[in-house]
Amino acid sequence: MEHLIALLPLLSSMPALQVFVGGAVAMMCVAMVLRANKDKHEVPPPAPGTVGDAMVHLQGLAEYLNILRDLREIGRQQVEHLARIAECQRAAREQLTAQTDLLRSIDREQVRQHGHD
Repeated sequence: MEHLIALLPLLSSMPALQVFVGGAVAMMCVAMVLRANKDKHEVPPPAPGTVGDAMVHLQGLAEYLNILRDLREIGRQQVEHLARIAECQRAAREQLTAQTDLLRSIDREQVRQHGHD
């Protein structure tokens, strides 16, 4: 940074260079603004992200009721899936308990056999 500050007195004595750099910077700024304006017009509008955003595009109460029915059906399916998951967890827990009991009985049997030897 000190090097750039040291160049300031040198650059102040060259007005032609100052005009050239200023003009180049101004042209770059104008080019960037024009490019941004062109890009803004070419990009499609963003798609609605939520149901609330989509409400603007609904055709009336029938569409709203259809969405509510769909949401209710999705909720019902989620409840069914959760019930199935809970049942699988119960079955796995029972299976695990049975296997643990079997391993305990094997351990007891081995202790008995080694105790008599």
